[in-house]
Amino acid sequence: MTEANSFDIIIIGTGPAGLTAALYGQRLGLRCVVFGDIPGGNLFMVDNLANFPGFPGGIPGTEWGVKTFQQAQIEGAMFTMARLESLEQAGNTFSGTDVNGMRYSAPSAIVASGRVPRRLPVAHSEMKGVNFCSVCDGPLFRGKNATLAVVGSDNAAAQHALTLSGIADKVIVVYRSHELIMDAAHRERIASQDNIDLMPGTEVTGYVGLDLVEALEIAASSGGTETLSVDGVFLAIGWTPNTEMIKLPVETIDGGYLKTDGKLMTSIPGMFAAGDVRDTDLYQVLTGCADGARCALYASEFIKRSLP
Repeated sequence: MTEANSFDIIIIGTGPAGLTAALYGQRLGLRCVVFGDIPGGNLFMVDNLANFPGFPGGIPGTEWGVKTFQQAQIEGAMFTMARLESLEQAGNTFSGTDVNGMRYSAPSAIVASGRVPRRLPVAHSEMKGVNFCSVCDGPLFRGKNATLAVVGSDNAAAQHALTLSGIADKVIVVYRSHELIMDAAHRERIASQDNIDLMPGTEVTGYVGLDLVEALEIAASSGGTETLSVDGVFLAIGWTPNTEMIKLPVETIDGGYLKTDGKLMTSIPGMFAAGDVRDTDLYQVLTGCADGARCALYASEFIKRSLP
C-alpha cells in the first residue's frame, strides 16, 4: 500500500450522508477517500427535492448531488468515482478495494451506502415504468389520464396511493394479503378517495410490455388470472440495506440494517454508519446529511483517541 493510498477516513457512498461526511471530514482536517460513482446517490431518482431547507420551490435531486459533490471536492476530498467491492480490516486498519482493483486504507470508515428498493421477483423486473418514489416520479404522469398501480399494503403503499390519487385518473392498489396492514388513519383516507381501487388477495406475477410497462399479470389467491392495463407501477414492498461490500462481522438489526450506538459507531470500533443504511426511524436527505456530519466528527474523535 503506497502512502498516496492511505487516508484518515474511508467513506462508502456518494449520497447525501457520504457527501456530507466527506465535506465535514475535510473541514475537520481529515483526509477522506470516497467510494461511489453517482454524485447524490439515489437522488438521481428525485425529480424535485422539495423539502430540503434553503431551496424554495425545490431543487432537482441530481443538481443537489452534483453541487454537494463539488463542494466536498473543493474541500479536498478524494473521489474514486468507483463503487467499493470490499471493506476489510487488518489490525486497526480498514482496507477498501474498489471495482477496479484499487485499494485504499484508513484507521476509520464511514458506511453511507444507503439502501436499495426491493423489486418484484418476476421477469424483466427492471423494465421502465417501474417506480419507487411517488413524490419524485408521480408528477411525470400528470395530465396524462393515467391509470397507475401501487403494489403493497402498508403505510408506504398508502402514501404512494394518496399522492398518486391527485395526479392520475385511477390508482389501483394490488396486495397479497386480504387486509390492509396500514394504520387506521391511512385506511380512512384511502377509503375517502373515489379514484383509488383496492385489489386484495392478488399478486403481480409479471410485467407486460416491450421496453415500458403496459400491463400487469395478476394472480388471485382464490385462483384465476387477469391482465391489468396500467401506465406505470409504484412498488412499496420494502427496502434492502446496501451492505454487500462489508466483509466484516458487523452487528445488524432486523432487515440487515447496521446497528449503531449513540455516536453512530457500529459494533466494529472505528467503523461508523450514516443515513439509510443504519438503524434509523427517518429516511430523509436532511437526516442523512446530519448523520454524515456527526459521523465525521465522531470519526475524528476516534482517530485522535487512537493515536499513540
